[in-house]
Amino acid sequence: MRIAFVGDSLTVGVGDPHYLGWVGRLCAASSLAGLALTAYNLGVRSETSTHIKNRIGRELPPRLLPRDEARVVLSFGVNDAKVENGRRKVELSQSVDNLFDIVTQVSKLSPVLMVGPPPVLDDGHRSRVEELSDVFSRTCEDMGVPYLEMCRALGRDTAYLDSLVAAGDGYHPEAAGYAAMAGKVAEWEAWQAWMRGC
Repeated sequence: MRIAFVGDSLTVGVGDPHYLGWVGRLCAASSLAGLALTAYNLGVRSETSTHIKNRIGRELPPRLLPRDEARVVLSFGVNDAKVENGRRKVELSQSVDNLFDIVTQVSKLSPVLMVGPPPVLDDGHRSRVEELSDVFSRTCEDMGVPYLEMCRALGRDTAYLDSLVAAGDGYHPEAAGYAAMAGKVAEWEAWQAWMRGC
C-alpha cells in the first residue's frame, strides 16, 4: 500500500531531533506489525491550506499509481489560523473552501483520512486552531471523510504540552510530542481499518 501524508511542518516533523515526526513513527510501528507500506511525507514547512490546494494535484499522481492500493492522510491548519499583521493567514471560510477542494481532488485518486491540527502554546492561536478544527471536522463529516480531532485531545496530554515547551517555539514539539501524536493516530479506528486492509 502506498500512503501519502500531505501537510505542513508538523507533518514533516520539525523539532524532532530524530527526524521521524509522527508520520515516521506511525509508519515504523505499522512496519514492525508486518504491514507493507510505501510512505511519502509531503509536508512543507509554513504552508497553509491554500498552498497545499495548489500543489496537491501535481504531487500525488506520480506517487499513487493505479496498479497499487493507495491512501492519503491530510493534516494541516495551524498556519491557516496564525495571525500576521493583524490578519489571519487564511480566513476561516477560505480554509473550509480549500479543504473541500483538496478532498475533492484527492478523492479521485484514493480514500482519504484527515488528522486535525494539534494545539499550540499561545492561547489566542490555540483558540483559533480549535475553531478551525471544529469546522474542519464538520466539513469532513459532510464529505464522508474520517476526521481525528487533535487540538483538544493533545491539549490535555501532558507529554505533548511539555514537549512543546521544551522545543521552545510553541508550535513544534520534540520527539515525545510527536510520539504522542503518532499514538493517537495508531489508536484511531479509521487508521486501524486501513491497516487491516493491507
